[in-house]
Amino acid sequence: MGNASLEGLKIIEMTEAWAGPVCASLMGDMGADVIKVESFPRHSLTRPTSPRYATMPGDGPVYERDALHHQGNRNKRNIAIDIRTESGNQILKKLLSDADVFIEGYAAGKIEKLGFGWKDVQKINPNITMISIAGWGLEGPYKKMVTLGAGLDATTGHLSLRGYPEGDFVDTHPNFHSDATGSSTIFFAALTALLQRQKSKTGTFIDLSQWEGLVWQFPTILAEWTMNQRIPERLGNDDPHIVPHGVYRTIDDDKWIVVAAEDDQQWEGLCKIIDRIEWSEISHKYSSIVGRIKGREEIDNAIESFTKQYEGFNAAEILQNNNVIASPVVTPPDVLLSSQLHDRSWHQTITHKWTGPVMVGGFLWDVEPDSLSWDIPTALVGQHNEEILIELGYDEKKISEFYTNGSIGNHYEN
Repeated sequence: MGNASLEGLKIIEMTEAWAGPVCASLMGDMGADVIKVESFPRHSLTRPTSPRYATMPGDGPVYERDALHHQGNRNKRNIAIDIRTESGNQILKKLLSDADVFIEGYAAGKIEKLGFGWKDVQKINPNITMISIAGWGLEGPYKKMVTLGAGLDATTGHLSLRGYPEGDFVDTHPNFHSDATGSSTIFFAALTALLQRQKSKTGTFIDLSQWEGLVWQFPTILAEWTMNQRIPERLGNDDPHIVPHGVYRTIDDDKWIVVAAEDDQQWEGLCKIIDRIEWSEISHKYSSIVGRIKGREEIDNAIESFTKQYEGFNAAEILQNNNVIASPVVTPPDVLLSSQLHDRSWHQTITHKWTGPVMVGGFLWDVEPDSLSWDIPTALVGQHNEEILIELGYDEKKISEFYTNGSIGNHYEN
């Protein structure tokens, strides 16, 4: 067992996709007993029943080999319940009766219809912290709408800032900022509520709108409009105040390198490398940032003439050794081979029933003296049904009845 910072806490998680599951994993990393209540018989978004881009190789069901599900659901026990059934409803009540935190990710109003709104949960356990992470929050004109990362990034204006000026801003890669920020926002809220419970000796309800948690991160978007009546332009890889600041081709096909020079020292180092030392002399028009901004195109062409002679990592090393900001644009395989990450033992190799040994991303923190560890591989659907139900006081006969009447399950139909 690794870190024990949250040892003794029981977390009930009923969320899907990324923000909620990753938050619960962070708590599991730090020693909490996290029980993921998986929806059943409906499968979650990261448990597809047919292969997709994130499906890892291996035998067994496709829904047990999804990379997104594996990364976001470590260090948890799994129980698959249909809480719409009377038995499933009672099982969840027992789980909540001695839990410390309950994280639910249903659309606004849904959890209340199922009988587990805050007032209901408070009656079950007055000391529990309940966090609702509905995308828009629980009130307001959007309360009946459902959204995930794409909708959150779009309605905060974030998507309008991504991409190139000449492109269509709706054509963006499906990696969303809100997925990453949401998990840490929920984690912070949970720990804050637990600290508050130590003082008040009572539970807390948190209506955490993921949209509101994201929109405050982009004050420039709002300020540009409210103060200047301007909509910020998409810049691609450029910076309006820094030249050079861009991405340049290397010798390898479709391989690129980032190069930037923010001050005169970096600019002089770059000029030496690209054999344009005269550009850094005080008498030259490019010795000032104003001149470099006017000469952006010529400067970019000169830099690319240099970078096209080298492989990205080699070019970056040459530039960095001369005080120039530079880094190759890495691909996923480059990340797996990163000497920096390997030296810090960030990558984790785990063994899963259906994938065998697989390398996965590591932890958010390096904690001493109690290091974090991947103690529980991503659980199979309902893998811990019996274990958890026995802890709740059910015997084998009753558990068998739950399987028969569909209150619990351990597989999804294709």
